[in-house]
Amino acid sequence: DTVEVITRSYTGAEAVHFVCGEEGEYEIRPDAVREQAGTDVILHITEDCEEYLQESKLRAILDKYCAFLPVPLYLTVLCSEETKEEETKEEATEPTPINDIAPLWTKAPSDCTDEEYLSFYRKVFSDYREPLFHIHVSADYPVSFKGILYFPRMGNEYESPEGQIKLYYNQVYVADNIKEVLPEYLFMMKGVLDCPELPLNVSRSYLQNSVAVQKISAHIAKKVADKLVAMMNGDREKYESIWGEGRTFVQYACLRDGKFYDRVKSALLLPIVGGGHLTVEEYREKTKDKQENTFFYCSDPAAQAGYIAMLQAQDIPVILFDRMLDTQFMSHLEQKEQIRFLRVDSELSDVLKGEGEAEENEALVSLFRAAAGKEEMKVQMAVLKDEAVPALLTTDEQSRRFSDMMRLYGGEGVPREDGEMTLVLNTASPLIARLSKQTEEATAKQVAKQIYALALLSRRPLNAEEMKEFLADSYELLKERLS
Repeated sequence: DTVEVITRSYTGAEAVHFVCGEEGEYEIRPDAVREQAGTDVILHITEDCEEYLQESKLRAILDKYCAFLPVPLYLTVLCSEETKEEETKEEATEPTPINDIAPLWTKAPSDCTDEEYLSFYRKVFSDYREPLFHIHVSADYPVSFKGILYFPRMGNEYESPEGQIKLYYNQVYVADNIKEVLPEYLFMMKGVLDCPELPLNVSRSYLQNSVAVQKISAHIAKKVADKLVAMMNGDREKYESIWGEGRTFVQYACLRDGKFYDRVKSALLLPIVGGGHLTVEEYREKTKDKQENTFFYCSDPAAQAGYIAMLQAQDIPVILFDRMLDTQFMSHLEQKEQIRFLRVDSELSDVLKGEGEAEENEALVSLFRAAAGKEEMKVQMAVLKDEAVPALLTTDEQSRRFSDMMRLYGGEGVPREDGEMTLVLNTASPLIARLSKQTEEATAKQVAKQIYALALLSRRPLNAEEMKEFLADSYELLKERLS
């Protein structure tokens, strides 16, 4: 209803009492009561705004807007019975400021502990999860600013991370969520930035067109890349432990910013089936004597277990790429590093082939085409190192990637990869050798059909009709085995 301001200058001049009503009419008169210099602002709250007389409401406002002001602030509740009881118990206790006049970002990184960084993060962002890592930034050129940025944990791959940047001006709160100071590919980061070169009344249009903001964004990207490399070189075990959660965002950043990729490429890890990680250079070095510059990966370790086992038997590590962004990231690495990625069930690699040339056998080709019910199916003879594998299915890597991409983006009428698959018959397999000599046509077709079904099953789940036929044929073979 009414605002009162009672103020006295430090010069010793007479105090002034200002009173203003809700209509805007005001009165100014001398005040003979106030003896000390300073100012009191007294608000007489209307009935519909009595929530602002609640201590919790006031504290929430002060925590948001005044948490780091460089002068101490105190909140004293005069009319609470609980406060009176506390004052009786602790009469000698000095009041403590509700704000932090020396926040963490004003200190040197060497003077801050990991516990302090974690406590600051939880206090400012109310996030109980420990962040993956933090970056303490301080720059004088080309733009002067300080701050602390955090890379938060993600609950799962599909969680929509919501970053938050709190902007300050010499510790004075400016805005709560200014994402424009970050590169768009680091949108998930949380932090505080104190930049006295930005105006107090920042607007979206200003931020989007400000040269200073662009320089801040570029500096932050560089600091993030440097931090990743430092973590990789300083404590690889810890770095690998957080790579799973940060991997998708680092890959995305590499796709969006060539400079970021160049800075961070030595810290990019490839997850390996069975555990562990390798860098691109480590993988290249490990496989250079077997198949140089060819990187093998899988997208489904369970479905592709047979193919993985054959490569692992040759001491070839298999990379696990099972996320949507991995396909684009692979293509990016292929262009940048002059390497080639092959899925384990892609075209037959020389590393799996044994010695000698396989003899063509048109009878077997016809037999398997009939057994599969695909007269146009490609059938190839090969000598494989693993004699236990009678047959496997492969497909062209680029054609499969294109089909996967088209289906991902809703392409209609895109053929299944089965139509482009090649059936590789292992002439080193005793089973194939015996099958080539089988004179009983019905038996040969039954066995060939089962071999084809097993090759298909090692590549992908069978559909309902395929599973029905596979089970029926398996039961029949078992019955004949016991007869």
